[in-house]
Amino acid sequence: MRTFSILLIAATAIGFLTLPASAELGSNNPTDGQLLTQREQEAGCTIPTTGPPICPSGSTNVFNSGSFDIAVPPAGTTFEPAKRVPRGVFGEVGRFMLQNGLTEDALDALVYPDAKTSEKNAMVEGLQFFTMFHTASQGLGPINNQPACLGCHLNAAEAVRSPGLLQGQVNQACLLTLSNCTNAANVSNVTRAGRSTPTNFEYTSLDPTTGGGVAPDNFDALNNTGRTAAFTTFGDFDPNHADASSNPDGIGFFDPLDGETANIVTGLTAQPFGGFVQHHRPAVDACYPKPLPPVSFDTNLTGPSPQFRRTVGQRAGPPYIGRGLMEAVPTADITANTDPTVENGSSKLGDFTGLLGCPSAGCIAGKANMIPRNFTVHTASTDLQNGTVTGFVGGIGRFGLRANGVEIMQFIVGGLQGELSFTSLFNGAEIDFPTLFPGGTSKTTEPLECAIALSETFDQPASVLPPPLVPLPVNLDTLEAHLSTPFSVRDLLRNTAPPEFGEALLDVLGTARKGNSWLQQVSWQPDSEEAKVKRGAELFGIDLVAFADRTVGGRMPAGGDGRDDNAINQANRELNCAGCHTPIQMTGQSPADVGAEHLSFKWAPIFSDLLIHHMPVIDAERFVESPGNLPRDPLVIRRLAANFRSFDTFDLQRNFADDTFSNLKASAEGSEFRTAPLMGIGRIGPPFLHDARIYLSEYTVNGDASVTGNAPAGTVTTNSAETNAPLVVNSPDSALLAAIELHDLPAPDDKNTPHIAGAGCPVPPKGEPSNIDYGSSPADVICPPYSSATSQANRSDAAEVIYRFRHLTPYDQQAVIEFLKQL
Repeated sequence: MRTFSILLIAATAIGFLTLPASAELGSNNPTDGQLLTQREQEAGCTIPTTGPPICPSGSTNVFNSGSFDIAVPPAGTTFEPAKRVPRGVFGEVGRFMLQNGLTEDALDALVYPDAKTSEKNAMVEGLQFFTMFHTASQGLGPINNQPACLGCHLNAAEAVRSPGLLQGQVNQACLLTLSNCTNAANVSNVTRAGRSTPTNFEYTSLDPTTGGGVAPDNFDALNNTGRTAAFTTFGDFDPNHADASSNPDGIGFFDPLDGETANIVTGLTAQPFGGFVQHHRPAVDACYPKPLPPVSFDTNLTGPSPQFRRTVGQRAGPPYIGRGLMEAVPTADITANTDPTVENGSSKLGDFTGLLGCPSAGCIAGKANMIPRNFTVHTASTDLQNGTVTGFVGGIGRFGLRANGVEIMQFIVGGLQGELSFTSLFNGAEIDFPTLFPGGTSKTTEPLECAIALSETFDQPASVLPPPLVPLPVNLDTLEAHLSTPFSVRDLLRNTAPPEFGEALLDVLGTARKGNSWLQQVSWQPDSEEAKVKRGAELFGIDLVAFADRTVGGRMPAGGDGRDDNAINQANRELNCAGCHTPIQMTGQSPADVGAEHLSFKWAPIFSDLLIHHMPVIDAERFVESPGNLPRDPLVIRRLAANFRSFDTFDLQRNFADDTFSNLKASAEGSEFRTAPLMGIGRIGPPFLHDARIYLSEYTVNGDASVTGNAPAGTVTTNSAETNAPLVVNSPDSALLAAIELHDLPAPDDKNTPHIAGAGCPVPPKGEPSNIDYGSSPADVICPPYSSATSQANRSDAAEVIYRFRHLTPYDQQAVIEFLKQL
């Protein structure tokens, strides 16, 4: 018997239909027609009196180019601090019901405190849709990954209890079955993908008994799938192939295996393997979770000299906090930060660019991800298979883990169809039905009742076997979601505010200078929370006076304070974390049609430059040549924790590059990720990083990998006293320390490396089986000497920042962590 997904159980318990949805979800207020017109205008289309819209692919006329742009505010504009939700209230949304989602009263814990009732009314439909679990009868189809948007945002439900962190209230039985969740609380759009273990791709990629895949829903990561709500992405990457003509500046070509590639690049075979997301959790019982395409079925990877290589990665749904503020940052301010002289600043901790092999301008070299416009209005009846409006505007990317999204709507539409399989006028076609690969011992073809569960009709009678069936043009009267739903979700995400800072940071800001005189002289004890937070902020690179003037109402002197607009201490950036995590951004006029007054002309504590940066690379893990071209198997290393207790830990991979992209790869490289905005990080807590690899789960933090396959995450960390000391992730503090450490490859071992369990360069233990070949000197691959060519090529943009961090005392390192906990 095949294994069911834990989320699939909830979605199928009510029953399923093999017919299109009987009624579209959503209010249809505004109507589909009104919202289509609005969408076309947003995308730079001219709406003539008669005839179809005119949507140019590009133009020198910015107004009609279809390129998203936020103008720099006029000189003399007055800025105000962005409002924040009281910290103890933020995210406390109460209970949600599987079939109904959250109600309007939950908005008080999410949106700007001065939001009007009319504005909240515009967000209710989106809030409900985001948090409700859908059924097949509503349109949740055979090709879906989650039964709800919330499926990728369940971290708070199993988070480790810790003062100050958003706490979930849900029992383990609920997590495993989602059948007893009436008391589930505090999970919403501000929580993020949960993870309790690594994913074991040997189990999730292909079930040999069915030919399908397996969802990562089992806590045992050694003998089963592991458990994560992050989603698996896959495709084929050719580093030598020129990108499509629509993106000539891109590097390499990524084939998402969605059946559309032959229409983009001449000479490649279209392979309809389901697209770049592995769909784990079909709502229709006859269907199987989708596998990763076996190499033997992939024409890109077979033949005498294939140019492509398979790449597999994971991504985690982020906490949607302050996205409206990010959207309103002037485009020119983002591009200005690509200047190395802006990103790299002076520091009393030293200049190590020569030691690290960085260019003379500095180690940090962020760039803007340039997104091509691909918006289309379909008018011909033969073209309605693609829906009425498809694609998105172009411009500078600011959203997404690789900044491959110009606008918020891209991710809403992508989730609506790509994760949940709901059709709409934005895309009326179901995802291309992927091949179920022959070879399973129990099934060799996808059951026909699975194929006919799509909301489409086919040109073959139901008696014809086997699938795939060829769909006829979409019937626009049988679509599953009104456009009012994604628009309302956009209103919600735009208006979700940051939380208030922690009390210690507020105390520090209350002592900061106003004008040229001190309001108050305070001498804190070194071990006080305020002293640590103040020291941590200074090490981060923040000018606390400028930061206070821009975040505390009424503090900015008349005529300005003459200090750095981004609240960076330009005279001494110390660690220079602020070189990428820009503390303050100024916003321009927001394009929001709901809540623009909360987003426009604000000092916004985003803590991101919204650029993409080169991150650490381990070539042995990036260029996998193991059977199936799968990521590294979960690796157990015994480590000694700070409390002198030994733990089996799942070793955290230090490689970030996976060359896995969506259809909008744009100009990003496989090792480049956008600077994560740190708004709310101290309130939401772990898991951290793009794939939630630094997890902290109450079910695994004290686990035993040898017994259950559960174990905390682990790696090594360096400070002024010890090099590559063991680090067990079993608290919010250790998770933040790990997140900082993983910004670069580990330090090379030296005389300060302790001789205890789990210390030293984190290489696979001798004799430990692994599907990755690190060569004869794995330490030189994972922890290369700073002077080596490998170090210069594979260390990250953060190499100098982390080098400085590793030379701090444990007290100063903890001070940085205490500051981050206040955000």
